[in-house]
Amino acid sequence: MEQVDESHNTESIWEEEDDIWGDEEDVNGTLIQNREIERTHHKQGYLDGLSNAKESSLQDGFDEGFPSGAKLGTEVGRMLSILLCYDKNLFEQCKKELGINKVLDKKYFDEDLNILNHELINKWQNIANDL
Repeated sequence: MEQVDESHNTESIWEEEDDIWGDEEDVNGTLIQNREIERTHHKQGYLDGLSNAKESSLQDGFDEGFPSGAKLGTEVGRMLSILLCYDKNLFEQCKKELGINKVLDKKYFDEDLNILNHELINKWQNIANDL
């Protein structure tokens, strides 16, 4: 049976190799400072890339959706102007029902942002056209 040398203390092994990554700080702490600078720049680069991607995606979405939204906005404005001229009560009711959140509800658009049957717009178009 082989004898184990217990004279070599395991604590001394850990003391010698206390930095398992081999990143010991030099005398002035420059290695730690450099790593912190790297981390900061890496994080900032990630955030800049994320921000640019969001802006690009937002612009693409705006470019796709703007024609439909502009068409609806123009039509709502036309109806409101007619109602304002002929019936102020209908005008106020129309203003409440055709709020932007209601007009641009996703249920009125397909996945390509084409306008589907828009019941609210149709309702008020008929009312405005009958005046």
